Amino acid sequence: MDEKSALIGLNMVPGLGSVRIKRLITRFGSAKNVFKGTPNELKTVDGIGPEITRSIIYFDEIYSVEAELENARKKNISIFTADEAEYPANLKKIFDPPSVLYVAGDISSLAPSAFNLGIVGTRMSSDYGWQAVNKILDGIISTKLSFNIVSGMARGIDTIAHTGAAARSIFTTAVLGFGLDYIWPFVKNYTANKILSCGVIVSEFPMGMPPLKQNFPRRNRVISGISDALLVVEAGERSGALITADCALEQGRDIFAVPGSIVSPKSEGTNWLIKQGAKPATSIYDITDEYSVIAAPPPEKKPAGPPPGLDDDEMKIYSVLSNEKKHIDNIAIESNMEVVKLAGKLTMMELKGAVRQTGGKCFIRAL
Repeated sequence: MDEKSALIGLNMVPGLGSVRIKRLITRFGSAKNVFKGTPNELKTVDGIGPEITRSIIYFDEIYSVEAELENARKKNISIFTADEAEYPANLKKIFDPPSVLYVAGDISSLAPSAFNLGIVGTRMSSDYGWQAVNKILDGIISTKLSFNIVSGMARGIDTIAHTGAAARSIFTTAVLGFGLDYIWPFVKNYTANKILSCGVIVSEFPMGMPPLKQNFPRRNRVISGISDALLVVEAGERSGALITADCALEQGRDIFAVPGSIVSPKSEGTNWLIKQGAKPATSIYDITDEYSVIAAPPPEKKPAGPPPGLDDDEMKIYSVLSNEKKHIDNIAIESNMEVVKLAGKLTMMELKGAVRQTGGKCFIRAL
């Protein structure tokens, strides 16, 4: 067993995280030598109890690194260790970097000069969160800079960030709290497929690892570890995004937060972060201005106007809409239009990209 295979093997042992693996390697000199240790020698290492000792001593009878490598190869998943060039440079520098990193997609296509921006938030995002993420992503395009959007592929803000980045051909990295094969084949997972069109999906967990609750704090510290800065868009008082922010703080990363409504529970966490010293961000330039990256000047703000191609009725409907969602009944009253006719017009306006339905028969302007 070579050193890389030994590291992959240690990572497969239940209960062995990156910190305990580091302690074992410090004690025995290499990952290979760990498997040569006696039970009494292994037990002298802090955190290595009888169960972990048994798994290491009888590793070849329980696990198979060869089978793990073959499984990964068949699914087109690469495995990297910290001494390989493909391993994210920022991640190497944190206190407890993953011993190995499983990667789906071509991580070598990430520009070395890219600014790694973590974007996280609540799973139960609002229209405001959707608009905020997309404003940040549109701003990235205007900077003419190379970015990598890092998030956790959860529903809500994470998914909006990943799919929005991919739609704009911005590189994006999804960090999972389970084995990559859990969502394989990737082409059958809409979000994963979008991400892999313009980025990578990574995990420190071995193949077959399910999404256990205890895995996600470990996932969060990888999100912040890869990132140069972390942006929290929407987060409730107990949001997991705040755990990621804690990790970022411990790792010396700058934390930005999108200010939110003082009456929205989804903004309690972000507004609290700002009170604790996080930098408020209302555009990408609030972030780039903090670093020695030269961004193109913000584009001149043009008065918002309706998209071309709207008829008179559609213009009337557009004029009563805004960025705040409005129910179809209220739109009918304000536009003096029958609901049946209005519904048809709204459908046409969605096709023209002028409005967006937010659920519950509510609509907002899409531009």
